[in-house]
Order: sequence, then structure tokens, then C-alpha cells
Amino acid sequence: MKENRLWYDQPAKDWNEALPLGNGRLGMMVYGGVAEERVQLNEETFWSGWEDDGSSDDPETLAHLDEMRRLVFEGRYSEAQQLCNRYLVCRGPGHSDVQGAFGSYQTAGELFITFPHFKKKTAGYVRDLRLDEGRATVTLPGMTREFFVSFRYNTAVIRVTGCPEGTALRYERENCRVEDDGEEIRVAGNLPLAYALRIRRTLRDGVLTVFLTATTAYGTDRDPMAVCGETLDAAQEAGADALREETRAYFSDMLGRVSLTLPGSGGRAEVPTDRRLKEAAKDPGLAELYFNFGRYLLVGSSRGKLPANLQGIWCKDYEAPWSADYHININIQMNYWFAETCNLPELIDPFFGLIRLIAAHGEHTARVAYGCPGWVAHFTTNPWGYTALGQNPVYGAFPTAGAWCLRHIKERWLFSGDTAVLREFYPVISGASEFFLSYLVRDPRTGYLVTAPAGSPENSFLSPTDGSRVNVCAGPTMDISIIRELFEFHLAAAKALQKDDPLAPRLREALSQLPPLRIGKYGQIMEWPEEFEEAEPGHRHMSHLYGLYPAAEITASTPALFEAARKTIERRLAHGGGHTGWSRAWIVNFFARLADGNAAHENLVALFTKSTLNNLFDNHPPFQIDGNFGGTAGIAEMLLQSHDGVIDLLPALPEAWPEGSFEGLMARGGFRVSAAWRNGRVIRCRVEGKDDAPFRLRFNGQTTEAVGRFAYDAT
Repeated sequence: MKENRLWYDQPAKDWNEALPLGNGRLGMMVYGGVAEERVQLNEETFWSGWEDDGSSDDPETLAHLDEMRRLVFEGRYSEAQQLCNRYLVCRGPGHSDVQGAFGSYQTAGELFITFPHFKKKTAGYVRDLRLDEGRATVTLPGMTREFFVSFRYNTAVIRVTGCPEGTALRYERENCRVEDDGEEIRVAGNLPLAYALRIRRTLRDGVLTVFLTATTAYGTDRDPMAVCGETLDAAQEAGADALREETRAYFSDMLGRVSLTLPGSGGRAEVPTDRRLKEAAKDPGLAELYFNFGRYLLVGSSRGKLPANLQGIWCKDYEAPWSADYHININIQMNYWFAETCNLPELIDPFFGLIRLIAAHGEHTARVAYGCPGWVAHFTTNPWGYTALGQNPVYGAFPTAGAWCLRHIKERWLFSGDTAVLREFYPVISGASEFFLSYLVRDPRTGYLVTAPAGSPENSFLSPTDGSRVNVCAGPTMDISIIRELFEFHLAAAKALQKDDPLAPRLREALSQLPPLRIGKYGQIMEWPEEFEEAEPGHRHMSHLYGLYPAAEITASTPALFEAARKTIERRLAHGGGHTGWSRAWIVNFFARLADGNAAHENLVALFTKSTLNNLFDNHPPFQIDGNFGGTAGIAEMLLQSHDGVIDLLPALPEAWPEGSFEGLMARGGFRVSAAWRNGRVIRCRVEGKDDAPFRLRFNGQTTEAVGRFAYDAT
């Protein structure tokens, strides 16, 4: 039995136990109450706020840039921090303006269905979510409810069989106009974007059918109410049965591209999911379910105009935690770590659209804040491409965030081999390089080119002069790793496209003058250019290990750095690191890259037991979806790696998974890979690629060279 079903024997107590459904544009959270069904609704563009007019970019940053740099280079870190707190920031409220320009992702309201005569929980209650069908059901004696969201018709459907007469529907949302004529509920309002939501219902022969859709004026000049009407007309003409079958086929196809079987698969399927979480260490099949759930969530939250945000597409609030925005200092990148490996590349396209947006808006930020050509973006953005600095340099002064996004362009090219993506994004790649070629400055103490003033995302160190907590320095490790990768990618893209790029000589010269990765007094990868004492040794961010994962700067072929990376993680964990869901997920990927399957599995179990809610949502806390996606990526990384010039089967297989199989994972170069193992050794594998594509394959301690395809069977 495949692990494709979450199920519970009681209704959701709160939103963190409700079941998520989505098609990338519309989302539902199903509570499964007995006497009253509650469905919380979302639509991907329900954002307050509006496009920033550029006023958040402060010219005072440029006016004081040389002074801030001088203080950093003189080692006067406390003074530099004070100056940066004043000038290395945005102008105005910036991203904290959740009721103004920056805005927040919001709920699209709630639908309540009240059933007469059902007063309390009855025996035989089941609430479940079938991942490979994209369908949730609630089953009670005499009544069945099913819920799904059609991708093709952009319509949510609720169907209740055994629905009694007198059943009532009501919709609730703040600050909106609601009209209900008994057959249709029409909702309109402003965010300030105009929005509309329409709900049509019929009750015949004990079957209640509800069709629901919503949209806003984001990216269009069409009337949202009219768009909703046309959408529902098409959905109703097709019929609920056709929409259900289309949804089942859609999710079956998307999730069916990859298959994973782990020990105990389906063996505990009779146990409710919330109870399985409590015994995660004894339930290897739970990792299979979690892997499938992570892929399901990305299919459900990234197939529209906008990429998956901090909560994917599911949000119950009007002012969401961190606005449920697009944090580009790791969180949105983590959302898409597994998309190429798990053969879901089209789900990255909305993220590519956001990259285009921030590259366009980031030109103003680069020019006004830094006096540089090209473009730059910092730690967060929104649907209008916000790129300014943050309110505090500790998190807001991260100029390489936009360049980090570009590694997904690189990965698309590496996985597909298609130079079209390079050609399309070449101006964006060039713009990012152009910015850093201008922004990099020579550190007079070392002679290296560095970013300054700059910090390691959200982390701080103790000033060596007065012990105060500061974060600004010259050339933090993560900045340099990202810039090195960007410049190398730019040169590789130029070569692949046969471009004679005038920036190429400057890129090569700058690459030769970037500081190397360094090992510190604890045997760790240094996070900053000097041996600063950490203010928080167990900090959730481990930015200086960017070169280990997601990049490939630290590999087994750099053994000293490889061992230093391990010591870095161990030191973080010893001081309480990994205490947020996404941070723990990152650690799973780190240990997978270190080929330590048992440590990766130990942290995966910790992710389940310490940072996973009963509905399998990741718990930062509160809910933040990147931990789900990062954990899914970690499972894939334990089974297949291809970042270091070889397709590596089972590189981090834990003892807890002595046997199993996977089918359909993708390796760089466009290779589709399947494998089965027993007693920790590959017994069967298959690699399929282009007929003329050479590759190297490693399994069972041996490396094989082949062209096009390869098969092995020792069964």
C-alpha cells in the first residue's frame, strides 16, 4: 500500500489540524466538523498593499556608504553598526507596512455549512486527504462530504451526499459586500485590489453541490466578478463528476512522476496520522508519506501567477506572520529545492516570474541606494517586486538575496540541458553580475574584494573591541559564496550561448580576488572574515554552509572543508540549533550532502516530532511551509545526488531504511533514475537520458561510465 493518505478519526480542533487542498491558485482548509463544516478559503493574489513607488530606496544609504565602509575596515564595528542602523536601511516602514504599501497575504474568507440534526461526533467518523487524488473526504453515518479544487476549471467543489433539508450556507469575511439570493453567494471588496468570490449551490435528492471560485484584479483590467461568473459557468457546464475526474488525473499524473517505497510502507496506514507522528522514529513509512505530502503541497500552491509564499497558498489571517510574503534570504529558495529532482519543473515557473519582477524593480534600488548599475534585491519581496533594504541591517542588509534566486535558473539549465532558459534570463544574470562588479570593494586589510558593509543573514557576532552585539562586517562567507557562484554561472552561460560578453574579463579578474572559504579555531567554516565570537552559537541560520547545500562548493573533493562543514553543523546543534522547522530541514540536507544517512534520518525524525503539526504542516512555529519543502528535498537528497559530476545512488541511506525503492527521480543532465535496494545495497537500477549523453554512475562503492542509458539487475 502506498503512503498517499492522511486520515483522522476526529474533526480538526483548529486550523493547524485542517486539511489543505489547492490547485496553485485556489486553496481550501477543511475542518470536518460534525454539525457544521468549516472551510477556510484562499486565492493566491489576495494581497493587501500596492506597488512601491521607489520611495523605500533611501539615497542616504549611498551618501554614507563610504563612511560605513571605512568604519568596518578600521575594525570599529560598534560604530559601524550604529551608522548602519541609521543608513543601511530602507526609508519609511518598508516590509513592516502590512496595512500599507507592502501589504500582507490574506484569507479569502470562510464558508460554513450547517447541518440540522448532527449535534456531536458519531461513531465511524473519518476525515482524510488522498494526495494522489487531490481530494479530501469527511465520512459520518449517513453522510459523505468530498472536497477538491480543479486545476483546469479553477473551481473548488464541495459535494455532500446524504445532505438533509434545512442545510444552510454562510460566508464570512471582514470588509466585504455579500449578496445571497439562495442559489448564489456573491462577494466583492477591495484589498485595495478589487476582488470577487462567487459560490453557487444546488441541493437535489439529498446531494448538495457547491461550486466556488475567487479572483482579484492583480495583473488584469478585467472585472473580477465577471471573471468568476465565467469560470463557474464553465465548471458547471462540465459538471462536478468531470471536475473530480480531472482533478484526480491531474494529481495522479503530477505525483506519479516519482514513486518512493520505504520499509513499512502502508504498514501503519490503519493508524491515524496524528498518532503516527508521536511514534515517528518507529515508523519509516511516515517519511514516505511526508515526501508525498511535500510534493502534493507544491502542486497545490505553485501553478498560478505567483510562487508559493511562506505559507504556500494557505493562510487564515488578515495580517499573516511575516506577511506570508516571499523571504528571499532562504525561504522561497527552499520552497523549490526539490522541484527539479522530483520532476516538477513547471512548478518553478511562477518563481521565475517573480525573479523577472525583482530584477526590474531592483534596478532602482541598485542605483539609488548604492549608485551601482544592474539590479539588487534584499531579504524579502512581495507580488509587486519590492527590493529595498529592510528596517534593520541584521536581516535587511542582504544584497545577495536576488543572486541566490538565480541559482534556480542555473539548476533548470543543469537539469534540462536547455539553453533557452539561459537565453531568456541572460540579461537578468548580467544585471546581477554588473551590480556586484560595481559594489564589491577592496578590503585594505586583506586585499580581497568584498561586500561591505554586509552581514550574514539574521545572525550577529560580538564586537572584539567592546563586546557589543553587531552584524555588519566586510565579506561574510555567504555573500562571497553566492557571488562566486553567480560569476561562474555567468561565464558558463556565456560559453553555452557562445556569447562574447564584455563583462567576462572583469568577471574572471574579480573571481581571482574573492576571499576563499576559511576554517576557524573550532575547526568550523568561518561565517565572517574574522574569528568573531558568535552572539548565538545555535542560531537558526547556517548561511556560511551555502557552499555545502544548496550549492556545490564544498564536496567530498574538498576534504578539509567537508570535515569543517560537519564540525560547523555539530557545533550549531550542540548549542540548540535546528529549533525552527525550516532550519531543521536544512540540516537534513546538509547531512545528506555529507553522506551521513543516519544523521540525516535523525534530524528528519526530529523534524517530524518537534516541528510538524498534526496535519503535517511544518511548524516554525507558527506554520511556515518551507520546512515541508526542505524536508522533502532532504529525503530526495538522501537517495540521489548529482551535484558533483556523478549520479550517486543512495549516497546517504540510513540504517532505518535497509530496503526500498524509488522511481523517476531526476539527475542533472536530464537523466531519469530509478533504483531498488536491499540490505543497504542497490539490487536494481535504471538510468535513462538522451542517447548521446555520457554520464558517470556510482553505486555499491563502484563508479561506472555509460552513454544514454544504463540498467543493472542483481535480483
